[in-house]
Amino acid sequence: MSELRNPILIIILIVSIVIGSSRLTRGHEWGDDFAAYVMQAKSILNGDMQSFVEHNSVTIYQSSSLIGPVAYPWGYPLILTSVYSVKGVSPLALKLPGFLFFVGFLICFYLLMRNRLTRTESLLIVSLFAFNPMFLGFLDQILSDIPFLFFSTLALLLMTKYEEKQSLFQTIILGGVIFFAFFIRTTGIVLLAGFLAYQILCIYRKNKQSKIIMAYSAAVLFTFFFLWLISSLIFPNGQSTYFDQLKGFTSQTFTRNISGYVALFRFFFGTFTAWIYIYYVLAVFFFVGIWTRRNTDLSFIIFFVIYFGLILIWPEWQGQRFIFPLIPFFIYFTFQGMKSVISKLPGNYHRSGRWVFYGFWLSIIGIFLFNSSIDAYANLQNNRSINGPFDEYSMEVYNYIKEKTPPDSVIIFFKPRAMRLMTDHDTLMSTECERLSLGNYIVLSRKAGENQQIAPEQINTCKLPLDEVLKNRRFAVYEILK
Repeated sequence: MSELRNPILIIILIVSIVIGSSRLTRGHEWGDDFAAYVMQAKSILNGDMQSFVEHNSVTIYQSSSLIGPVAYPWGYPLILTSVYSVKGVSPLALKLPGFLFFVGFLICFYLLMRNRLTRTESLLIVSLFAFNPMFLGFLDQILSDIPFLFFSTLALLLMTKYEEKQSLFQTIILGGVIFFAFFIRTTGIVLLAGFLAYQILCIYRKNKQSKIIMAYSAAVLFTFFFLWLISSLIFPNGQSTYFDQLKGFTSQTFTRNISGYVALFRFFFGTFTAWIYIYYVLAVFFFVGIWTRRNTDLSFIIFFVIYFGLILIWPEWQGQRFIFPLIPFFIYFTFQGMKSVISKLPGNYHRSGRWVFYGFWLSIIGIFLFNSSIDAYANLQNNRSINGPFDEYSMEVYNYIKEKTPPDSVIIFFKPRAMRLMTDHDTLMSTECERLSLGNYIVLSRKAGENQQIAPEQINTCKLPLDEVLKNRRFAVYEILK
């Protein structure tokens, strides 16, 4: 595409690739969602997906609380299989697919913006994401959020092309992309819901074209459900646990989520207190932009509303990563709101208003670029430091469990999926003394306190016959004498 030959865009992408790759570490945070994804990738490669579901069911249903679904959607694990087949459990290598999908997102977002903003504005808005410390920092996670961001943005790009020119081939591609978004994250179903809602509005507005709109909507639906049927025949289901989690929804959950997720948008800019006030001002422009573009960008608005509505009813707090697909459109409508206000200024202020607009966003980009570069430099200076579940103290524990305990022994650990990934032992998470008897060994983090475990200093109150078999700076391992 000629649009992608823009030399400034190419420079932006190259700089983003250099900084982003420099921020990748050889470790991982202690959240163990990543372990489930890697185990699913391993099970695909080994052809024992049902065995994974059976073992992970033990972890999910016998732990003190639901820590996730029995199986995540299989799309992201399928993506990881190629890397796992070559490098195994290598955190640095397993982060590369997400990194490539982030570059793909930047390209899709630029193409999505080019007909809605000027070329300069399109480059500005892409730069905000290409150099953003929050997004570049998240590339160090082995999670499905960035691939989902790519597929959701690509789906919306294809939807806008679909508006301009309808063809059977385009609608089949669109249905396939929507399916892959759903295949990566269950929340991808909002893309299908948004597409259908938009088509219904189009039928209402364009009665003469209703038969054509219905025919192509049916093609998208058929493609989606055909691919879903094929995938359901190949991959075992494990997402029913999501519905168990939804049972925990309460009015207090909704209140917490609406205040929490609305506040999270400001972290796109930074954590300093000053960003709060800047965010409040930008939020005003966001709503102005929504109103100004309510007819032109209705598909974006529908997606934003449906997706945001879904995360508001989700009982488990997921933090910043849940709003990743919404942030590009928050920034876009903020751009449009600012431009709308500038256009209504007296004529002799238009030029000054545009310079303020460009100056403001260039300043933000400069701050992002500086902070991300500093973080990347520090990471390289630290030799891409190994942290979390891959540090030397964790590896010592894994090696002990693998070499010194029976293969059928059950481990109690605060991050059970990480333990299962690294040792192949069934593992539970327990915050109750009574549940500890389900295990054969207890591994306590000496730094996590009461975070999904019984604190080390309180383990004696459980009055179990314990034998300390290993202790290092981070962990204590006990055998439960039976």
